[in-house]
Amino acid sequence: MPDTLTLDATRPADLDQAASLLRDGYLVAMPTETVYGLAADASNEQAVRKVFEAKQRPIGHPLIVHVPAPERIRLWVGQLPDTAIRLMEAFWPGPLTLLLPKQHGVSDFITGGNPGVAVRMPAHPATLATMERLGRDLVAPSANPYGRISPTSADHVLAGLAGKIAAVLDGGDCSVGIESTIIDLTGDTPVIARPGQISQNDIEQCLGLTLAPGKSASQAVPGSVKRHYQPVTPTIGVATERFADRLQAFARAGGRTGVIWWQTAPGDSASEAIRLGADPKDYARMLYTAMHAMDRAKVDRIVIELPPEQSQWLAVLDRLARACTEEND
Repeated sequence: MPDTLTLDATRPADLDQAASLLRDGYLVAMPTETVYGLAADASNEQAVRKVFEAKQRPIGHPLIVHVPAPERIRLWVGQLPDTAIRLMEAFWPGPLTLLLPKQHGVSDFITGGNPGVAVRMPAHPATLATMERLGRDLVAPSANPYGRISPTSADHVLAGLAGKIAAVLDGGDCSVGIESTIIDLTGDTPVIARPGQISQNDIEQCLGLTLAPGKSASQAVPGSVKRHYQPVTPTIGVATERFADRLQAFARAGGRTGVIWWQTAPGDSASEAIRLGADPKDYARMLYTAMHAMDRAKVDRIVIELPPEQSQWLAVLDRLARACTEEND
């Protein structure tokens, strides 16, 4: 494949070109509010197969269908319960994915052979405009090699997939920074299958019910594997109360330590350091960007100060648990 094109999300001509490439069965990385997605025409099975090839993603892992308007969900789902309609009205476009029984004929390459299909409407205007030009819906898993850090900028996409995809539509940095919440609506009671910015409390307030604690999703969903969102560099998560001691121990051991912190300044123990916000949304927005920066810095290890184990940090803690290559402290 020739070099990957970089298109400007603010230029109508570039949006036209992105839609044309997708129509012809090519892959285009697209900006969303969560992370950049590797987009393919969801109605073109050959194009969908190319997503797995470019990412080196195992066949059988389900994909999320992205739609430009709420009414298009009926093309993909067989049943649309009242709970889904209420959530769509409250949170679409936005970082909420609905898992629902699939419509007859939906490709197993999209659903991983499961009976449910995951659908969302992203909030980025350039991606919505591209889909409107295309007149079709997209699959769009994160635009990165499988298992690695999700990209939150066009530069991150190119670092992982340059030469493997036709183009990246540069829409700037992602405003949310972690993947969407996935809620499983295939059973009698809604279940959060993957935490994200839309919280359990948000969903309960919208639906006027309490979600059953401890229930698991009815099927595998994107991002549910044990090791995911990982930097290339070995990464260790450490609780705040042990953070300073662990950094000193690494300093004595030698090598370059990259530190991502939010409360405990690393001082001379860090070869490279990035501070994240103390607010859960700020921390999430910058987390993957910080991980990418540490990989580029060529440190020997990345040490991340973990946020507190509180409900408002659930989505960030989920990503960190999967990103760390050693047991968290």
